[in-house]
Amino acid sequence: MTAAISVARPGIRLGERPERVLPRDPDRLDVFFQRLLKHRVDPQLRSLRSFGKRLRAISLAEEQLMQLDLVARNCSVQELRKRLLGRRLQQSELVQAFALIRVAVQQTLGLRLHDEQLYAGWCLLAGQFVEMNTGEGKTLTASLPAIVMAMAGVPVHVISANEYLVARDSEELAPVYRWFGLSVGLVLADQDEALKRQGYACDITYCTHQQVVFDYLRDSQVLKYGRHSLASNLRDLLDEQSGKPVQRGLCFAIVDEADSVLIDDARTPLILSESSTSEALSMGEAAVALAIARSLKENHHYLLRREIRQARLTDAGLQVVRKRTAQLSGSWQFERYRQERVCQALAALTLYERDVDYLVQQDRVELIDQATGRPTPQRRLQHGLHRLLEVKERCSVSDESSPVASLSYQRFFARYHRLCGMSGTLREGSSELRRVYGPGVVTVDPVKPSRRRQLPLLMAGSQSIQLELLLEQVKVLRSQGRAVLVGTRTVKLSDEVSAMLSVHSIEHEVLNARQDSDEAQVVAAAGRVGQVTVATNMAGRGTDIKPDTAVLKAGGLHVVNLEINDSRRVDRQLYGRAARQGQPGSCQDILCLSD
Repeated sequence: MTAAISVARPGIRLGERPERVLPRDPDRLDVFFQRLLKHRVDPQLRSLRSFGKRLRAISLAEEQLMQLDLVARNCSVQELRKRLLGRRLQQSELVQAFALIRVAVQQTLGLRLHDEQLYAGWCLLAGQFVEMNTGEGKTLTASLPAIVMAMAGVPVHVISANEYLVARDSEELAPVYRWFGLSVGLVLADQDEALKRQGYACDITYCTHQQVVFDYLRDSQVLKYGRHSLASNLRDLLDEQSGKPVQRGLCFAIVDEADSVLIDDARTPLILSESSTSEALSMGEAAVALAIARSLKENHHYLLRREIRQARLTDAGLQVVRKRTAQLSGSWQFERYRQERVCQALAALTLYERDVDYLVQQDRVELIDQATGRPTPQRRLQHGLHRLLEVKERCSVSDESSPVASLSYQRFFARYHRLCGMSGTLREGSSELRRVYGPGVVTVDPVKPSRRRQLPLLMAGSQSIQLELLLEQVKVLRSQGRAVLVGTRTVKLSDEVSAMLSVHSIEHEVLNARQDSDEAQVVAAAGRVGQVTVATNMAGRGTDIKPDTAVLKAGGLHVVNLEINDSRRVDRQLYGRAARQGQPGSCQDILCLSD
């Protein structure tokens, strides 16, 4: 018998909003031993084979449940909920819970959970990270630990990389949750405070990683400034909800696409800002800084550090800037100020490219998430850089803001009492996940062996030749009755591919940060005979392209990758769109030397 699983829930013991308290200066030896114990995987969870004893117990419990009528089965659910309200979850209770979930999924969705999904779900419940191939049912697997913890009275956060997945997954799994009498809510960026509070009040809450951190920061400000104020006391007497925290603590989180959230974005600070006029970069100052920057020459007046997106003035550049600002008044007379402004302007001109790093739509500058390819309208570059981009692109200039509170994903997710996650590409980041967050990575083999064929790399000397190679391949594959997914890293290249296909009268769909509103419809059609879909990294996360029967007979979906990403994991996500669940399919890199 293995150790029981501890739970953390709101109450007298942990308070109304439980969260782990992180020591400011932790003892290194204590941290080492905590992580050593935390990432050790239970011997019975190291492989599907070692999990066999529990699988047999779940199957036996399932057979017994199927013999019960509806009333008796509902009584089993209520009895289990009472038993799960203890401080620890015993193995016998988990076996019964997993058997019930298997029955519920079969009855509500018409699907049967595979042994591999039960194994992965148990590993998640034990606080491990799980790597499952794309197409192996990670969304449904997440329901296993979510339901168990929710029945145990633990607020559950299921965290996805974008709002499209949040809405899709919560809607698809709602019938299963209702079968157990559990409420499911979703929290979106455009919701007001009342709707967010309602979403977090549910047993299981779906939200994005950005939103859950921003709401945590807002709650922290409410608790910091409003705890003993007169207005707060009056609200408490009147039992008003406005002004109170919307979240119920950080008890249990299941992070979908964990590598994207916990590694790619790990050190990105989430900054809660408020409008501010102090130290604001005016339009006039931004225009002057950009004009000066345009007159400077790289490697003579300034040097670029592209890896950290910074520009530095040389001595020759400093002399030019001093000369150009000699007649200007105000802040331009301060050496440090004018250096910083001109360096920021240089960065805006040379290190941030339109349709690569940001979009211009509806007269606004919106940053592009490089890992997902999706627009992030909530994000703003700091220290006046965003305003410089707005002036550079002649967009409407938004209000300046000053930071009120900030927190990195790394520090935030470490505050959950229990954290787990899954992705199709965790292997490369397993050591970093273990070092930063503690839990180890468990790899779950696919139900059916992969039939994906990796075709030889094609390298082109120029982009025109690259597009010619792509065009030739698309024509051949369409004539064979196959579907093609063309993947790019940038919006810019996806637009160029689209223009090329249009010139040759090849019907296609485009999915990128500029055209993301119809994502579900584009993905649903991407598996049809002769269909060509051009997409950025948006098509590599959470999407499920289902090829038609005729396409499968012709060889399945073919994925072409035109730009290698900074992380090989992102490329693997794109390849994973083809040959899912043992289906035929293929992928190939057609790269350009100029990239």
